[in-house]
Amino acid sequence: MSTRVREGALPRFFLRGLGVWGLLLGFAIVNGIFRQRVLEPFLGPEPAHILSTTTLAGAVFLAALLFVSLASETRSRTDLLALGVLWATLTWVLELWLGLARGVASADLLADYDSACCRLFGLILLAELFSPPIAGFLRRAGG
Repeated sequence: MSTRVREGALPRFFLRGLGVWGLLLGFAIVNGIFRQRVLEPFLGPEPAHILSTTTLAGAVFLAALLFVSLASETRSRTDLLALGVLWATLTWVLELWLGLARGVASADLLADYDSACCRLFGLILLAELFSPPIAGFLRRAGG
């Protein structure tokens, strides 16, 4: 069942989605500082990284769930997947740009995606990609 979207509502949806991504970026920064200053000295680098990454992925899902459930109109699956693509792309581009600006080698940038070495950055991108469509599904299923 689809709801007709008012003219101009689609760009507003994505602009609000950008705002949510900005809030998530702020949370990610605070989360990273907390990981370095509190979790790593207490737990060690790998457990702290795993806890921090899963916390951020959970925050992404919660943000998507709140954003979609508070939206005035039900969005299409395509809109929600496009929002997920937007969030994941922005994050990937930002990470790449920051890494290159700091002079990090490309091999080291790719190492953050190696789950065999407990590097779970790919989980964040997957959470950003799929959380909006999952949230939309849950909204439609809940009525």
